[in-house]
Amino acid sequence: MDQQQLRASALELGQLLARHAATDTEAAGLRSALGPLLAQAMAGALTAPLAWGEIPGARLVTEGGLRRSPELEQAYARFRIEATGGESPALRKLRGDMESS
Repeated sequence: MDQQQLRASALELGQLLARHAATDTEAAGLRSALGPLLAQAMAGALTAPLAWGEIPGARLVTEGGLRRSPELEQAYARFRIEATGGESPALRKLRGDMESS
């Protein structure tokens, strides 16, 4: 796990959730659910990758009203990738293939 990337993604997601939580109850709920995990990530206390399903909020971001915010959706995805161990070789290849198209 790249602690620096994990901290940066947690900080970005936390800031976006704080901004959206003021006007969106789903964002407030996700902020509450993710709060302890984001705090651990920012403190460097997450030292082993989490399982994909251990990170709350996927449904809110992909199927709920939060999908209306691309920046929030992308920040959540970046955090989830970092918290589960970072980009896999397959994801890096896919991104490279997409960028070269």
